[in-house]
Amino acid sequence: MTLSRTTRVASLAVVVCAAVATWFAPTASAEVVDVTVIPGLGGGPTTPYGAGCTYLVVARTSDMSERGVSIVDFNRASTFFPQELIWDTINPYYVSPVIFGHAFTLWTPTAPGEHSLMAYQTSAGGPIETVTVNPGVSLGPGCIVAP
Repeated sequence: MTLSRTTRVASLAVVVCAAVATWFAPTASAEVVDVTVIPGLGGGPTTPYGAGCTYLVVARTSDMSERGVSIVDFNRASTFFPQELIWDTINPYYVSPVIFGHAFTLWTPTAPGEHSLMAYQTSAGGPIETVTVNPGVSLGPGCIVAP
């Protein structure tokens, strides 16, 4: 009879602990609300993006205390720094850290065409910014973009 009573008390303790853990668990993470590609120097307002040139991508989250954001290019003809360096050498699950509600990465399109960049935290996806990339030549801080 004591084994049965011990089993019931242990089961009740497990249920109570699970309920308390669920009740005090943090809420689901906030989401990415915006993604922006900052045009570089020398592109001009009509053709601001050039292949081979590097641009800053900024993802903004709805909560400043988020841990990380992933940023991808659906075109796949591009590189991201430092993500690809870290993915290849240190951590295959790297995400850009969020600093004051913003995650940053350097994006270099390697081919002209339409590029759709998405920033996300979950498999539900996130906002997408689509930009047209023309042939370009990087000049360090600037870029010459073909019209």
